[in-house]
Amino acid sequence: MDFVTNPATAVDDLANAVHASAFDLLKQVLGGLRAQENVNPASAGFLGQYAGAAGLGLVVMAFLAVIAVVHSVRGGGGREDLRESLFKYLPLAVFLIVFSPALGVLAGNAANAATTGIAQWGAGTVDATRADIDALAALTADKLPGGVFVGLLVSILIVTGALGAFLVVAVQKIGMPVAGLVAGIGWGMLVHPAWRPKAMRAPGVWLGLTFAKPVLFLLLAATFGAFGAAGGAAEGVSGLLRLCLLAVALLITSAVPLTLLRKLPALGTRREQRLPGSTPVPPIGLHGLVAAAAERPSAVPVVVTTVPGQPGHLIEQAYERRQRDRGKAKKRSDGSTPETTASESGRQ
Repeated sequence: MDFVTNPATAVDDLANAVHASAFDLLKQVLGGLRAQENVNPASAGFLGQYAGAAGLGLVVMAFLAVIAVVHSVRGGGGREDLRESLFKYLPLAVFLIVFSPALGVLAGNAANAATTGIAQWGAGTVDATRADIDALAALTADKLPGGVFVGLLVSILIVTGALGAFLVVAVQKIGMPVAGLVAGIGWGMLVHPAWRPKAMRAPGVWLGLTFAKPVLFLLLAATFGAFGAAGGAAEGVSGLLRLCLLAVALLITSAVPLTLLRKLPALGTRREQRLPGSTPVPPIGLHGLVAAAAERPSAVPVVVTTVPGQPGHLIEQAYERRQRDRGKAKKRSDGSTPETTASESGRQ
């Protein structure tokens, strides 16, 4: 049945086409997404590409290890940082370059099992709303508040949400292999303190994409469960409200999995150093604020034991002279000098 029974204008024809497309896409989302195969990190094609990326990762690791040593020798970093880079993060980078495909297979299998379980669990909830969706698909413009134009807008929202659900699956299928290859190169960046936060971004994106599909099916079951529980007739104000609920359910289901990728926390290190011209990663959360406060220079002067005639003694003398000059300048700014202070005490 057409949304506009007797189309007379181009807008009526457009409303009919968009309305039919919206509910056709919606039925494919409810039934077709479960039939899509999951991404397999153990496939021969991905492992072959990862082998090349791992080789580049080893080259990057060696190059950045040399840079870290040179940077430390020139006074750019302490011995603790160099020891941490060479004896902690370098073996860790080698381990991750070699064994990250196996770890990826474990995470992928866990995500695929979660997807299957959630899809089976939510199938009853989603299938229970099919009768309500068929009733809304048969709704006509003369029974909807706002008529053709409002029905066209709501249908566009439904198309956007339903298409977004397919885009989540498409982004996962393409993004996971790409992020896995970038992670293979990025593991080598763990050696250098300045590149360490950047090295953890690609694995974080890969992990987020791995669990994007389980989150999609979980939201699909939750939102359509709320849609089915709302009830109401498929006409009038109640029909418009149910169409809006359907559109919001699809938009939330498709937007949240990809939004979570942008909200992943930036992974920092205990003491971050920067390459020349690089931009520091801003601190995040309470831990970042505490770290920033710890790295802030203290206002308390440092007491240094020096020997007369040595450079340290000259520096201490210059510091004391600077403090005396600063005190005299402060007294002048307050309008009080030693002479005026003595005269005022004599008067008293």
